[in-house]
Amino acid sequence: MITFSYLSIFLLLTILTALFDMKIFDYTILEALRNLLYTEIATGRMIVVVSVLIGLLSSAVIDFRLFKAKKKSGSSR
Repeated sequence: MITFSYLSIFLLLTILTALFDMKIFDYTILEALRNLLYTEIATGRMIVVVSVLIGLLSSAVIDFRLFKAKKKSGSSR
């Protein structure tokens, strides 16, 4: 459940950033999304990719720990 929440929050924040770019720079939605990932120096792409990987990894670990604790407490009853 944590992983799903993380992915949905990340998706919503990406759309919000694209909407801000659309208003500020008069881009279309596709141009704004493309500019989030394909910048000249590729710094933006690395920031996005690394943050997604770190967040996805941490949420998967938390989900696994919660599943393991729930399974352990359920079997002890």
